[in-house]
Amino acid sequence: MNQFVQLDMNVLKNNDLNSDEKITLSLILDRMKSSIKRLSFYDDRREDYYVVYPIQELMDILGVGKNTVIKVLKKLEYLGLIIKQRAFNQATRIFISSAMMAKNIVDEEIQKASVNIKPSKSQKINFNQKINHKKYNNTVNTESAAKNESVVDKIKQWSQATQQKLGLTFSSIQAIQKFCKNNVEKCKNVVRLILNARNAVAKQNQIAKSNLTQFESNLNIKHGLANQLDHIFSYALNLPKSNYAGYVTNALKTYFTQAFGLETNQTVKPKMHQVKFNNGQKHIHEELPEWAKDDYVYTPDEHVDEKKKAELKAMLADL
Repeated sequence: MNQFVQLDMNVLKNNDLNSDEKITLSLILDRMKSSIKRLSFYDDRREDYYVVYPIQELMDILGVGKNTVIKVLKKLEYLGLIIKQRAFNQATRIFISSAMMAKNIVDEEIQKASVNIKPSKSQKINFNQKINHKKYNNTVNTESAAKNESVVDKIKQWSQATQQKLGLTFSSIQAIQKFCKNNVEKCKNVVRLILNARNAVAKQNQIAKSNLTQFESNLNIKHGLANQLDHIFSYALNLPKSNYAGYVTNALKTYFTQAFGLETNQTVKPKMHQVKFNNGQKHIHEELPEWAKDDYVYTPDEHVDEKKKAELKAMLADL
């Protein structure tokens, strides 16, 4: 029996999503249709339905690796389309966000079920959901998820606020979160280092507050900062916690100087070391060549035609 997944035109035309993200969002919405028909897929604390889509299952469907699937889900969550409720060593519950509901993308059946109507025990699971749920079965520890949720909400709020206020790209924010291991305070500190480095270079070159120094308007920064942060952080991880700030700041100053299109004039001092003449050994007296001696007398070469040489000399004198 063939199975079909509905792809909404609003999802298809969303320029913020790539192909894998559009398909994943469609799969989540399709599975939600079966979730709303089963009591076990209703979260009493949130009073809302959810789906379970294990990483391995999405890998099999999309034909991509684990890292790609993780990035896809993070992007959907970052854009506020889904909400993930994590639990240590357990399956992640995926909820449709209220913002997603407001976009008129969600099926009418799901819209009605989202009005906090708890399903009855007699409701049956859809065949497609039953097969997939058995194949990738995982239980969810709601208590553990609740403890972790506040941390997730904080890092999500920080990332959205940082993107909105500073214009940092999603990739740059992800690089910061990865380096800081989702520690919000450390993320804020790293952003301060980035701003300090940018502002120092801008002020030194008298281009502060110009479009050239803005994260969203300078394409060099917009397209290159994330890769540069990954590169810098890869070295900073090996430094003591008290030393990484200085290294990150100096490395970013060099990067921003180049990103602003400014030339870097670095003076390289050569390494110097003292060397004794002849390594302290006995001096060597070389014999002077004959032509350099005081009693040397010039004798014309027998093979030179003196007559022709004189004619040439006279001709040059006339010129």
